[in-house]
Amino acid sequence: MFNLEGHLFLRNDGTTRYHIYSKDLLDYFASLGIPIGKKKDAFIPPCIFEQGKIIPFLRGLYHAEGSIYRRYSKRYNRQIKVYDNLLVIQIRMKLRTLMHQIRHALTGLGVRCNRMIDKDGVYTLRITSQAEIKRFLALLQPRLKIHPRR
Repeated sequence: MFNLEGHLFLRNDGTTRYHIYSKDLLDYFASLGIPIGKKKDAFIPPCIFEQGKIIPFLRGLYHAEGSIYRRYSKRYNRQIKVYDNLLVIQIRMKLRTLMHQIRHALTGLGVRCNRMIDKDGVYTLRITSQAEIKRFLALLQPRLKIHPRR
């Protein structure tokens, strides 16, 4: 679409970063309402709601920031009890406005979430109801990474 070239960098932690330097590309994303640069808070761009793209947006956000795991209890000393039949979906980040918008969007799509937790400036949104987890997975249809030994 933009026919641009960039530079691929390998970071110390083994991840990669692809840099593209283009004022036209920056202006295009800014025109869509997408926040540019590092922010202490962020929001879902209005064009996502206007174009009805909230489900793909939430799917991508879940892939980047979300997780699904088995519920566990640390009640017993040196013995974590894992509940094989109970799952938890969790999304965590420091962006307050974005987290509230995510919760509101999920509620609007019919997925009930637990109360959002704020601990030391990190917001955690969980879904623990098994029926709501099924609804979330059916609605967003995320790619689930399955570990071979789990």
